[in-house]
Amino acid sequence: MKKLLLLLVPLLAFASMQDIERKICTQLISAIFQNKKTIKVYSLCPQLSQKNTKDSHIILVNTPQQADLIITNKYVDFTVDKPIFVRKYYLLQKYKNRAVGGFYWQKGRPNIIFEEKSLKKFDITLPERFQQYIEYKETE
Repeated sequence: MKKLLLLLVPLLAFASMQDIERKICTQLISAIFQNKKTIKVYSLCPQLSQKNTKDSHIILVNTPQQADLIITNKYVDFTVDKPIFVRKYYLLQKYKNRAVGGFYWQKGRPNIIFEEKSLKKFDITLPERFQQYIEYKETE
């Protein structure tokens, strides 16, 4: 019985971590498109699957061309000029002209960041509660 508990506790913790990540991502997506009733998302992240978003106003689409927002946790050369939300820190640099923000874990803590330049490019205004996560860079 103790062995079974030792195996189940990490699995339950992992499941709840994925649930937390999904909820955070859903809130961030809603903040980016606060005036839209339905948001079309193309996702390469397993945390956002159709079963996880069925009760939400987020609709997963099959191609980046159909999407309002692309979410990725790996580098892919997307040919469409759509806002990208990244799940790994290094991808902010890879998609520097299109990454509106990111949510990733660093040293065991969640980090949220939004890029001012990309937010302006895609004419996105965040709600007041997310203003603290905007990274302001000097113009080049």
